[in-house]
Amino acid sequence: MWGWLVLVLLILFAAAAGKILRTTEFHGEHVSRKAVAPLGFIHTIFSLIFYPIGFVTFVFTVLTLTPIVFIFHPRNVHWVIRFYGRLMLLSFGVIAKLNGREKLKRDKAYLLLINHESLFDVFLMAALTFRQVTALGAAYQFKLPLWGIMLKRYGIIPLKRSKTSQAISAVEMAKQKLQEGVCVFIAPEGTRTDTGELKPFKKGPFHLAFGAEADILIAVFKGAFEIKRKTDWRIRPGRVTIDVGDFILYHDYKNSSIEELQSLVRVRMLELLGKSDGKKMEGMS
Repeated sequence: MWGWLVLVLLILFAAAAGKILRTTEFHGEHVSRKAVAPLGFIHTIFSLIFYPIGFVTFVFTVLTLTPIVFIFHPRNVHWVIRFYGRLMLLSFGVIAKLNGREKLKRDKAYLLLINHESLFDVFLMAALTFRQVTALGAAYQFKLPLWGIMLKRYGIIPLKRSKTSQAISAVEMAKQKLQEGVCVFIAPEGTRTDTGELKPFKKGPFHLAFGAEADILIAVFKGAFEIKRKTDWRIRPGRVTIDVGDFILYHDYKNSSIEELQSLVRVRMLELLGKSDGKKMEGMS
């Protein structure tokens, strides 16, 4: 009898984990699975080991972090967010190295722009949390059990990309947060890359920068795509390097156009990634 009970629980566990993975990986987007070469059999073994560990750690994180963010003000829990972020990464076999952490501790609020490579970016962003921050999060995340409640309580701003009016509203909320002294984290690509290359930038983050008269800080994740790409469910455990660049001050770009600021940020981000832009910024919206 106990054997059957354990089997049923394992099946339910696997079904729940699979649903969360499918939801967080694609959430209605069409993804070309031929964008990059597939991983090997060894990565299937790694994944079968690390996914159960990661899922259990995720459940533990949500169950223990949710009451913390309800009891304490978000400005007082940044060290807890960093701890849980690194714990989640470690549970999937990922070690993050951060370069430039002192810039993240600046007293004046700033707009942090990152590249969007992997499912694990949310946990890498947690490793950058050295003061009260918020971010624009995909609306589907707020539907996940407990996780969505925790995001809302912490002050994460829901973003529904398919509806322009809601996207504009999210940018306005982010502007208000910056003016209140809360840092805002955004990926200007909007969605994760399919190929590992930097995607065209959306204009929303740059309208936000001008509207809030915010200084901009750029951080890049190097190696996250190789560890968990959008086009394959498997994991390649390893190291991610997070490099933080220099500030782009508002008074240095205030006379620029949206397109010029987009281009400047893209060039700076590519420099941090050690890449060059092989194609022009067509298709931006």
